[in-house]
Amino acid sequence: MEITASAKNVRPRGKGTSTAWVYQRLRHDILALVVGPGEDLDEAGLVRRFGISRTPVREALIRLASDGLVDLLPNRGAKVAAIDLKDFPRYVEALDLIQRATTRLAASRHDETDLVNIELSREDFERAVADKDTSAMTQSNRDFHVAIGDACGNRYISDVYTRLLDQGMRILRIPFAYDPQGDDGVDRHLIKIIKEHKSMAKAIRAGDADLAEHLAGSHTELFQSRLIQYLRQVQTRAVSVSLTAK
Repeated sequence: MEITASAKNVRPRGKGTSTAWVYQRLRHDILALVVGPGEDLDEAGLVRRFGISRTPVREALIRLASDGLVDLLPNRGAKVAAIDLKDFPRYVEALDLIQRATTRLAASRHDETDLVNIELSREDFERAVADKDTSAMTQSNRDFHVAIGDACGNRYISDVYTRLLDQGMRILRIPFAYDPQGDDGVDRHLIKIIKEHKSMAKAIRAGDADLAEHLAGSHTELFQSRLIQYLRQVQTRAVSVSLTAK
């Protein structure tokens, strides 16, 4: 397991603080695909890595399991949850419903603090794009939508929305970072995201619930079509067909 720069920070004091620290470090590495889907998370190895006791490590793994990012195995420790693309249509269906409802409510219920947070996270995403920082893009994109969720005025809906966004971050990172057609394909995709983020933020600020919901649905379609396009390209390039006559 690669130790990232974030994991080299001086460890915190206190049991609860240590648990939160390990949770954040592991969550970052899982979502950034530093630790791959299906990879074992050995408690003893994590204890050595972070220089703390088993208890906060175990508690952090339990929290990650509740996020759907880790599978706990009886008497076998834990492993990073797999990315099951067979379930992708159901995931997109849920994301589309929640994203449209959340964004619609945000347009009707936001306050000025919500608008500031939406704009700040939108700007963070644009800076990450300019810096070509894939990890920052993935995180700031998530934060933009979480800020919209916070503006919807219903924590039950926003909690479900945040969980869906977290579960999709590893999938989302793939088309952010890689494109068989080269960098031009990625750049075009990122420009579309930036434009859609601006339009969604503008509709929320204007209180236009119908437009906000419509844009949220289009944004889900962009995510879905991009990943499907990417998977088709990868599959096509992986198949070599010789047409040379013998």
